[in-house]
Amino acid sequence: MKKIAALLMAIALFAVVCPAVFADNVSARSVSVTYTGATVNATNLGVSGKFQFTISVSENSHMWSGHWLIDYPEEYVTPTNYSVTWSGGLIALINQSWDNDSADSDKPMFVVNMDYEGMTGQNPYGEAGNMYSVVGMYLTTFQYWGVMDGGPFARITYRIDRLPTTAEAQHDAGGYYLEFPITVLESRYWVEGVSIAPENDYYHDHETVNVIPGKVYMQAVQSTAHTVTFYGFNGQVVSTQQVEDGAAATAPSVPAIINNSNGSYRFYGWDADFSHVTSDMSIHAEYILIGDTDLNGTVNSADALLAQRYALHLNTLNDRQIFAGDVSRDGTLNSADALTILRYSMGVLGSLA
Repeated sequence: MKKIAALLMAIALFAVVCPAVFADNVSARSVSVTYTGATVNATNLGVSGKFQFTISVSENSHMWSGHWLIDYPEEYVTPTNYSVTWSGGLIALINQSWDNDSADSDKPMFVVNMDYEGMTGQNPYGEAGNMYSVVGMYLTTFQYWGVMDGGPFARITYRIDRLPTTAEAQHDAGGYYLEFPITVLESRYWVEGVSIAPENDYYHDHETVNVIPGKVYMQAVQSTAHTVTFYGFNGQVVSTQQVEDGAAATAPSVPAIINNSNGSYRFYGWDADFSHVTSDMSIHAEYILIGDTDLNGTVNSADALLAQRYALHLNTLNDRQIFAGDVSRDGTLNSADALTILRYSMGVLGSLA
């Protein structure tokens, strides 16, 4: 035992004095890593069905730490639970060497956040508005050579909330599928020797990171197109679109201000929600006469009085009335707006636009 201890001490000192030797040993081998998303056949599942999606990290990558995002298609699926493990005989080595009582535990740590919005919370990564499943892992101290040759697996179970249409899903020889893109934020490998000399942080970014996105083959509902017609000021047609069932129409550009003999009208919005079209639709642009606080189609001193009473908290107005009375366009209706409306109604001002 003393000879073994002396040998281990000598090797540890050699690692401290000559770390380049250990780095060279790893450099001579592959320091690339590949992240592979699973190809899943879920064509036998309908709404509420569940499938497991696996992301794996290649073996022989000397994995030390990683942090990656799964950009799952949140319009169709929701994550429900997960599990993580390691490849091959690595699990036995981890279990054998893990000292749970030690502050510097041998057990690798996984951090999985199945469902978070990009650019929010504690993980400010990804694209704002997109939902991600996040996996992070790191290793501490190991007592065995070759342990770093294994690769981690993360399995996340997703529930199907909506089947894609044939227009929404991608298609290849295997059928219709949804893609699960993977973004690698961090990927580091462990330089041989550090398991003998854990006080030295011999880890480096992988020289090459390969990413294979996942595919989930699913049933696809036959597409049905709907006609969506947009009407502008005074009811003129400004756009006619064919929109697939369940998809969103695209709002056309319309003037923000329109002037006519009655005054100036400001664009308020569209009169219907067209983010999820399921039938033919007629959508009209809503314009509100600037200064017309009582919404009766004319601007006069009564509108100024109504606006002033609102500014003094003597009455309430709805959103359309506040929008009409906010002639300064600062998001509030106050006494200054009321005075401007009064000056316009008296002919002192030629326009409220």
